[in-house]
Amino acid sequence: MVENSTFKSLIGSEVKINRGGPDAITGKLIGVHSNYVALSSEDGAVYVNTTHVKSISQSPNQKSSGTNGSITTHIKASSFNTLLHELRHNFVKINRGGPEKLEGIISDVTSDHAIVIINNELIRVPLFHIKSVTVGLKSRGNKNGNKTGNKGGNAIAKSGGNKSSKSNRSGNRTNRSDRSNRSHRSHRSSRSGNRDGGSQGFNFWTPPFFS
Repeated sequence: MVENSTFKSLIGSEVKINRGGPDAITGKLIGVHSNYVALSSEDGAVYVNTTHVKSISQSPNQKSSGTNGSITTHIKASSFNTLLHELRHNFVKINRGGPEKLEGIISDVTSDHAIVIINNELIRVPLFHIKSVTVGLKSRGNKNGNKTGNKGGNAIAKSGGNKSSKSNRSGNRTNRSDRSNRSHRSHRSSRSGNRDGGSQGFNFWTPPFFS
């Protein structure tokens, strides 16, 4: 385990924790605490349990990691376990890779394990096996939720548009039917008027007077 004095001397620098494998982490060191450190990485804020840190090296190129110092604040807790308590109800990635990597919501933290919700399943992870926690990464659930919402909104819009279109067509048919009925009644009235007019002309016609 690396001493805290070594970490403190590298605050603000681009560093690489561990040399390789799934536990290797690259980012800007932004905080050093009793038994964990905080890094700003391209994935978000990464909190690393120093118990599992085997080495730390300073990057020769300060811009090589691409983090650009996007995260400047972090959670300050008295210990790594207390940090996990602070992260309850947040979507996180536990560990960086390999079979021990988990992505889910921290539901609760006890004295010896953390309870993580993954796809409606409760998974208990021993605290000793939590090497790092990444916060701020985009949740797949959010993406799916957005897609679902967009599809649902489009479906509603299409449904509403279709119903409106059908209603307009129905209204047009009704209007045409009304106009046809009015025209038919007008034509019948005209024919009736002609017959009445003819009958009245015949009734009032008198034969010429012959002397």
